[in-house]
Amino acid sequence: MRPGFTALIFISGIIILHVIIFLTYYTIVMRLIFGKPKNNPKQFLRRNKNKLLHDEQKKRIVFVGDSITHGILSVNYIKMIAKELGKSKFYYINAGINSHLAYNVLMRIDEIVACNPAYITIMIGTNDAHREMKLYKETRSSKRINLPREPTKEWYKENLLKIITILQKKTNAKLAICSIPPIGENMNHPIFKQSIEYSKLIKEIAEKRDLVYLPVNEKQIAFLKANPSKPKHEPEHMLYETTAAKYFLLGHSFDKMSKHYGFNLLVDHLHLNSRGAKIVADLIVGFILSQDSS
Repeated sequence: MRPGFTALIFISGIIILHVIIFLTYYTIVMRLIFGKPKNNPKQFLRRNKNKLLHDEQKKRIVFVGDSITHGILSVNYIKMIAKELGKSKFYYINAGINSHLAYNVLMRIDEIVACNPAYITIMIGTNDAHREMKLYKETRSSKRINLPREPTKEWYKENLLKIITILQKKTNAKLAICSIPPIGENMNHPIFKQSIEYSKLIKEIAEKRDLVYLPVNEKQIAFLKANPSKPKHEPEHMLYETTAAKYFLLGHSFDKMSKHYGFNLLVDHLHLNSRGAKIVADLIVGFILSQDSS
């Protein structure tokens, strides 16, 4: 066999091996992004079926939301809460799924109810808000969430009210609802103002349904006013795909990318860095502690 032909076979083998490794890693990453988080409601119930029958001391907290709650494309605020409150008194159940709208939460509400939580926090609406404005082109996530219609503010309100009604009727949980984080950090951009409008709607619903309201949007905007940022890209730039690739493939931290792109609270116009996540965590910890001592 000629040396050149041997070298070609060797190089081809190396290329094929790298392709296999890349495809395997890509498949794992896609499963992480589009799958359910660790300790999601179904997993929690399956793993703790027998233990829960005998453990009345630990209370269950269910965190309902989208990718910001899921915490794999964003700094995970649930981990911050668990570190603050400890694991001796509470179970932490992550009911956040990437790309989900209020409609998708409604479709999986039964598994949340089945956890029989003592506390529930809801932070949903970011995807409703930006999809209503068609901020981004259609992506593969659009096909995965199977929406029956185009998102609108009225449809969001309808689904959120149904979620709250079911949780109030079928659980004894103490409920808190969060306004949504700002979308982007350009306060003059329509999508930033859209996040404010959705948050006002959430506050109105909280007041009418006698829910604890956690002002995430207001707190984060107050921070941005005191600490103005200079994002390098407009919100229409679909930055989250780039940051996801850098995080999973290159190991870049969310905070490092946030700083690089000129944000103070966000990573990619949608997801939270450590400062942004800390604001959410502090509000929820305050809610849990106030209710737990009452």
